[in-house]
Amino acid sequence: MPTTILLPLLLGSAFALQPPGQFHGDEPVARDGERWLALRIDGDDAALVATTVQVQAVEDVIAGDESGQRSGRLVGSNAGDDAHLVTYLRGPGLQAGAIERAQVVASASALTTLPVHDLTFRGQRHRIDARCDPAPFEHVDEQAHYACRIALDNARGVQVLATTIGYFEAGASTMSLGDAAAPQLLFAGDLDRDGELDLIFDITDHYNIARPTLFLSSGAQSDAFVREAARYESVGC
Repeated sequence: MPTTILLPLLLGSAFALQPPGQFHGDEPVARDGERWLALRIDGDDAALVATTVQVQAVEDVIAGDESGQRSGRLVGSNAGDDAHLVTYLRGPGLQAGAIERAQVVASASALTTLPVHDLTFRGQRHRIDARCDPAPFEHVDEQAHYACRIALDNARGVQVLATTIGYFEAGASTMSLGDAAAPQLLFAGDLDRDGELDLIFDITDHYNIARPTLFLSSGAQSDAFVREAARYESVGC
């Protein structure tokens, strides 16, 4: 019977992740002129591309900037900001060049709003899905809340990537997660070139918060598949 592995809570401070786009002023971790690696995906191909990040002050309408104010920050680079650009990364062992991707098949889950992701990487099969307890642990305003886990499993066992709550919207047959959250897999492949599966997964538990998170196989504990190396958090409105 597979064992359950809990993800270590400590983050590797040497790694960082920075999505492209516009953010509130205190959110970007990248600074204008810094050298980063841009993760780009084009069909079946993926690569880390050395680039210079550009951070510009812009008007932040959502934050209430008046005319002439520029409290927002627009993050881009000379690598381009098209649909092929996933995120910027930096950290020891990450190098520019082509990287190997996993084959990913996503299908609707019968349990939760998070799709089931079946991954194949170097002949090994993995699955990412949400698993919830059969009985609720609390009721809030007469709504049952269930303990749920976003889990990665393979032939070696099961590792929890994130925990959240599940609940049923009126008339729904599948559980919603968090506060109308939409966690999603952004990348699966070998980012650190050690031959093992790495992930970038948005583990958000709120509809207005993004939490893209870098999970690396290198440096993982002996009983784990990956470790959480970096996390980025930003809010919408």
